[in-house]
Amino acid sequence: RREGRQSRGATMEGGGFTGYAQGGGYMGGGYEQGGYGYGAGQGTNPLNPNQPGGGLPGQNQPSVSMATDPQNFLAKEAGNILGGNLLGGQLAGSAVKAYGERAQRWATGQSKTLTYYFSVNTKYAGKKLRLLLCPFIHRGSWTRMPEPASLQGAGGFHYKPPRHDLNAPDLYIPLMAWSTWAVVSSWLEASSGKSPGPERFGQIVWSGIFVWAAQVALLRTAMWLLSSQVPLLDLCCYGGYIFVHITAQVLVGIVAGHWGYYAALAWGTLCMGVFLVKTLKRTLYSQTRQASKQHSKRQSYMLLGIAMAQLPLAYWLGKI
Repeated sequence: RREGRQSRGATMEGGGFTGYAQGGGYMGGGYEQGGYGYGAGQGTNPLNPNQPGGGLPGQNQPSVSMATDPQNFLAKEAGNILGGNLLGGQLAGSAVKAYGERAQRWATGQSKTLTYYFSVNTKYAGKKLRLLLCPFIHRGSWTRMPEPASLQGAGGFHYKPPRHDLNAPDLYIPLMAWSTWAVVSSWLEASSGKSPGPERFGQIVWSGIFVWAAQVALLRTAMWLLSSQVPLLDLCCYGGYIFVHITAQVLVGIVAGHWGYYAALAWGTLCMGVFLVKTLKRTLYSQTRQASKQHSKRQSYMLLGIAMAQLPLAYWLGKI
């Protein structure tokens, strides 16, 4: 009996319980083999973060920053939310990464599209303003210039950008004309003795946005009734050119008075109607070359309605 007690004491003094020292933990499998995932052979206390391999999951993991790697950061956070469900964490991480990649591709495509509509220069802006203010002096074609087939095959646009084609739509001139009209209208109210203030300026801005949206909705509906496929941003460009004439008629009204304003209104409405009819007619003709006589007559009536709708829109905005 004394020998047995001495041998057990020697075993405990020499290294502790043999089952734990040799087997690595419960049932000889260690914490890692038992399913806890703290790392085998890296410390005797897995809940002690000061020992190598110890601590709770994620305490000794390399940190991921939202600014440096947002996709991996979101994936890691989704895995932490699901806790110990390894399969759920992997699925959530994969879904977050896939969504992030899709969102990045979409943002890249949208930035390229907007870059196309803002690809202008001073020469183009001058010629475009002259075309809008007096389309009767335009002697060239109203058809847009297509891109080479090699660029179209590489995923480029079907038509040349505005800086290389006068007939291409752009968003630079409509946005500049809209902002100029809002500032001039506010200044006109302030000079007449009224104090517009920020609220009134906001009303003027939103009125312009409403008319712009109504113009785009009108063009969109007309193209839909005529079974024509025109990009929405193209229609936004065409609908925003009305602010060039509205700004011109307001400035003429300041200089020439009441009658000068109405003369500029009549001229601007006529020029805007002619510009839209010429531009949209070439677009419709390029898409429906084999149209019947009845379809052509419907196109003519629709374009005439679009031209006549410019008068009330311009009159209302000029009176704000």
